[in-house]
Amino acid sequence: MTTSLPRELRSARLRALAVLTDRLGDVTPARTALDAALAAPPRGADDWEPDAILARAWEVAGLERPPGRVPADDTAPVLRLLATCAHRSLPEAARIALVLSAAAGLSTDEIGHVFAAPESVMAQRIAWAEMRVRPSLGEPIAEEDVSAQLGRVLDVLMLIFDDGVVHPHAPVDLPWEAVETTRVLIELFHGEQEPRALLALMLLTRARRDARQESDGTLRALEVQDRDLWHHAEIEEGLFLLRGSQRQGRTGPYQVRASIQAAHVTAHEASDTDWPRLLTLYDRLMELAPSDAVALGRACAVAEVTGPEAALESVERMGVDTHLFHATRAELLRRMGRAEEADRAWTAAIARARSASEHQRLRGEVER
Repeated sequence: MTTSLPRELRSARLRALAVLTDRLGDVTPARTALDAALAAPPRGADDWEPDAILARAWEVAGLERPPGRVPADDTAPVLRLLATCAHRSLPEAARIALVLSAAAGLSTDEIGHVFAAPESVMAQRIAWAEMRVRPSLGEPIAEEDVSAQLGRVLDVLMLIFDDGVVHPHAPVDLPWEAVETTRVLIELFHGEQEPRALLALMLLTRARRDARQESDGTLRALEVQDRDLWHHAEIEEGLFLLRGSQRQGRTGPYQVRASIQAAHVTAHEASDTDWPRLLTLYDRLMELAPSDAVALGRACAVAEVTGPEAALESVERMGVDTHLFHATRAELLRRMGRAEEADRAWTAAIARARSASEHQRLRGEVER
């Protein structure tokens, strides 16, 4: 595993990078100058303060004195930078790479390990992505758009987290990087509820990591996991964060998703799961953030509440052709005793999986 940046340095680096990017109008030279400044050994503890980091990077970039300062309370530069890194015009992989670079502080080599690409190739990909979003860097974000823009950044962090769940032995601990970066966003955007809810969701999911996989790497379904192997301190923190997000009086998609996870982990046994509540939560999630994956999760709840027949009817109305669709359909058919049809659906699921890792996650996908 690589060495992760301490949270305080991660936060200071991000804040300094945002200010320097604003000044230069380009994230590439800003990132290069900042990382060169951080490569020098610190002379004292104050060298890791945001203003000190910015001053060294300011000098490396060849900017005139005096250097800018990192505002204590103004997080607008940070949001502008991160929203640009998560810009919808970028492919998903590019958004992940830029957020790992800007927010998590991973090196190009480390990001290359994530994508199984040589450092030189990864450097070209990051430079291309940064060049593509350069015109968006200076765009102001209206106050009423802050939550939506931050939400797109959270979506990328969730992608990073999920990818690490499927690849737990990768050289980079992606779930940890996503968790620690989300903690930074909670500190910076303390008035927003969704970062807290996202961290709750991550912790409630990550807490089950030691019970999730079979010895051959296949994901173990939630109902057969050994709950004694769950990390209960992380579950308690996740539940605490979820309660905190709920006190703010608004409901966002990550709050609902975390509530779904909470319903699973607070059941003493799988048979104690409150499926009617889960179905209500899935209905709410379909209102807030509808997707095929949410609809399939809802179908699993329907199967528990009213039976697999009703669930299969709702699944077959979807008309999609993904590996998860066919895997869910296969499980419902199996429960109905239609073994031959279930085998065909399972074969279709495997055929549509894009990689070996997706083969492994077919049975475990529904638990998240």
